[in-house]
Amino acid sequence: MRLSHYALALTIILLAITGFLAWEAQEEAKGARKELELVRRQQAAYEMAMPTKPATVTNLPPPPEAPAAPTLPALAGSDLMPGTPTRYASPAAAAAPLTDLQKQLLGLPSYAKVVEVHNDQGFAVISAGRDKQLTSGMKFDVRRGNGLVGRVIVGETIDAAEAVVDIDNTAALPGVHIEAGDELIQPIRR
Repeated sequence: MRLSHYALALTIILLAITGFLAWEAQEEAKGARKELELVRRQQAAYEMAMPTKPATVTNLPPPPEAPAAPTLPALAGSDLMPGTPTRYASPAAAAAPLTDLQKQLLGLPSYAKVVEVHNDQGFAVISAGRDKQLTSGMKFDVRRGNGLVGRVIVGETIDAAEAVVDIDNTAALPGVHIEAGDELIQPIRR
């Protein structure tokens, strides 16, 4: 055989190898596209299965006017007869007085505020960190207004001015969830 025959045979072999490698790369790309499509379908199915958050309505219509309470005829020298049901009381009736625990809650200083909440994943982000000497494992009660809504435990992620806290579901009231804006206070009960 001549040298040209060797060159021709070598060229054919190289073309065959190049063709095979190109075909293999196309098959691999098809597989990657199929895998990506599968992941997208799984992600879409997961998002469809997740409960949606209720839409928040910013502009609510005003509440309906309450019907006027029936009035009783006044007794001589008295505006209200003793033992009369409270529905006949004057509209300026005082709100219920605060309990001792509510007064104690309102008297405690706020340590931090809840910035972001992920109730479904069991954690929240607060507005305090190493700047307030937070350490992992510290416990705080969560206050909203004059009531407790739960308890949190400081996790491992502590930045300079923020920290991640775990929501303690054993101390949560049924149906009550921690929300952004709630305040952290020292625990009332241990």
